[in-house]
Amino acid sequence: MKNISKHHDVQRKYREKIQKKQELNTYVRGWFLFVLFAVLLIVWSYFFGGTFMPYRTM
Repeated sequence: MKNISKHHDVQRKYREKIQKKQELNTYVRGWFLFVLFAVLLIVWSYFFGGTFMPYRTM
């Protein structure tokens, strides 16, 4: 009986560890996508009219 509960405790810790890792991956992926989107937006506006640089005309 003691063995089973011990094993269950290890499983629970392992599951918590995996869940934390998945949460971290989701957070990092979201941040990376946000930065990528911002860069694409800047490049896009630079080529088409220049929203960030109004004085420059293409």
